[in-house]
Amino acid sequence: MRLKSSLVATAAALATIVVPLLASPAAAASGTEATVSTNSYYGRMVIDWGLNPYRLDPIQITAQDRATDGYVIGIRLITNGEAGHKVWSMRTVPSGQTSASWSTYLQAGWIDNAYFEVCKIGAGSGVIARCESSAVMNNPFDDSSM
Repeated sequence: MRLKSSLVATAAALATIVVPLLASPAAAASGTEATVSTNSYYGRMVIDWGLNPYRLDPIQITAQDRATDGYVIGIRLITNGEAGHKVWSMRTVPSGQTSASWSTYLQAGWIDNAYFEVCKIGAGSGVIARCESSAVMNNPFDDSSM
């Protein structure tokens, strides 16, 4: 009998800790993912959206150069929201490598949606030759009550 009441007390105590964590609005939403793929390059981003504070955390980024054509492959995030339309810094696959991955975060107020571009960049000139955009990833949280 003592063991049974001890187990019930333990389960109740655990429930008071776990349930608020799962229901908390500060918890991150499931990740949204998009890819861009051509014969020349590949790009992928997975974004976890968070509240309190508004964050994209983590952002998992992958870029791959699939062609030996003398171009550098770059990838950049673009967001729309409270801070307006923002084009973030380009990340490039380092010289001598065919792929690169990064993990980062972004805190820039409320973000309605995000997408990214994968770009071919002239190796010597740094001039963007071509970019292809991913599908738009919408914020899974409803801000109408905020």
